[in-house]
Amino acid sequence: MKYIFAILLFITTIRVSGQTTASNDNTAKLTTEFRNKIISESKNGGKLDFWTPIKGHEYDGAMIAKGATAAENIYASNKEIAVIKWVLNLKKLGVKKDDIIYLYEALKGRKIRDDEISLVNFGIKNYSE
Repeated sequence: MKYIFAILLFITTIRVSGQTTASNDNTAKLTTEFRNKIISESKNGGKLDFWTPIKGHEYDGAMIAKGATAAENIYASNKEIAVIKWVLNLKKLGVKKDDIIYLYEALKGRKIRDDEISLVNFGIKNYSE
């Protein structure tokens, strides 16, 4: 009898924890409609277009993270900052990293480069809810 009770308790625990995990998942499902909307809003002055406003100034830069010393400060070009801002905004929408990379490749029409993956990682790392 104790053995059957233990098994039932174990199964119930698994179901409850599984439901809790699923209900706390706030990542957005990347449907075709959602994908198209993100791509559309990332071009030509859309809400997610951080590239058009910097045209002609892509290689100007700014400090994006202050280090303990001046030598440890992190600087980025406006082009790199645009990618980071784009990633931060997609994270706010609940988009997962793999989907962000997929969307970036679709937006740019090419495979993402290693330096761009570093920017994606920086944007995700610095995202706070």
